[in-house]
Amino acid sequence: MAEGIFLRLRFRGSQGALFRAAQEAAVRARRLRAEGDALEFELPLDDALRLRRTLHGGRGRLQVLGHGGWPLALRALRRRPWRLLLPLFAASLYVAASSVVWQVQVVGPAGIPARALLAAARRDGLAPGRYRFSLHPQALGTKLLSQVPGLIFCTVRVDGVRAFIYAAPQLAPPKAPAPPSYGPITAEESGYVTRVVVERGVPAVKAGETVLAGQPLIMPRGGQAQGTVFARVWRTYQYTVALSVTRQFATGREAQRWYIRLPWGREWAPQGTSAPFRRSRVQGRTWRIPWFSVEVTRRTYVELRPVRLTVRPAFAESQAVQSARDALAQALPQAKVLLVQTRDTRQGTLLTVRVRVEAETDIARAATGGRTQD
Repeated sequence: MAEGIFLRLRFRGSQGALFRAAQEAAVRARRLRAEGDALEFELPLDDALRLRRTLHGGRGRLQVLGHGGWPLALRALRRRPWRLLLPLFAASLYVAASSVVWQVQVVGPAGIPARALLAAARRDGLAPGRYRFSLHPQALGTKLLSQVPGLIFCTVRVDGVRAFIYAAPQLAPPKAPAPPSYGPITAEESGYVTRVVVERGVPAVKAGETVLAGQPLIMPRGGQAQGTVFARVWRTYQYTVALSVTRQFATGREAQRWYIRLPWGREWAPQGTSAPFRRSRVQGRTWRIPWFSVEVTRRTYVELRPVRLTVRPAFAESQAVQSARDALAQALPQAKVLLVQTRDTRQGTLLTVRVRVEAETDIARAATGGRTQD
């Protein structure tokens, strides 16, 4: 029984005496490790008994820290056979967990429709929680390439519990330069000219001049005109904000009411028809009983409480400035904002904010019509 059993020991005392006693008893120590002034090691049970008999005379102290070995493990299994199920359960759990895809990731450059790819992959069976042995990566990549527009390449690779969708967007052809205008280039709106870049034609204005909408900026030469004219333009936006508003917020209290609609159109409310709260938000769901023209409706009432909110003028002004910037970016996408000025006017609880935005943009637009000669 002692064959195969080992003890984990700790020795405190003279290490020279320990080594002499180990050499005298011919023991086979392993896994020696120093812990401060103590020495820890492992010995077979028979060697530990011989070493203990050899270390006599108080030259040190041996302390048993633990034991192990196959005989002790087999003895513990004979006492409790159900412990054999633990490694089997752990192995089966590992196999089951490693057979499932836990993460799906889209890899590729910018411009890939990642959401569309994930949605299409989920419809085709590639999603977290699916068994990876039932997936065919090559066929999935081909289907995704045909289902999701805007892709030039798509493939799927399953690496353990993770699935990667490698894709590349289609290359957009380079934009051709704008053709020259057969006629003068005019100003789309009024502004203060800052730069004139003429590629073809004769400039009709120069930096520092003020132009009006429709005024010629570049006159054609050889029947054609091409170029850009940058100018400062001004836009004014006006916003009215209520400084004191009343909002409804949910208090967390809910109540349910059941309603039964009979075939002849009458509605029966066992809990009454009155609302449980003075102010509430209603959410309803209806079930229809088959073979009968009876509908059962459950309405959930969420209590609401009015709260008066006060808006600071500085916050209202900042919101107006941001709205003006957004409106300018939508009207003139290429404009560069130079200056923003605000002016407030208050009447009672209403605050009117006038935002004046100064920006620099290209105001040159080709004139419509036929060919114009010099």
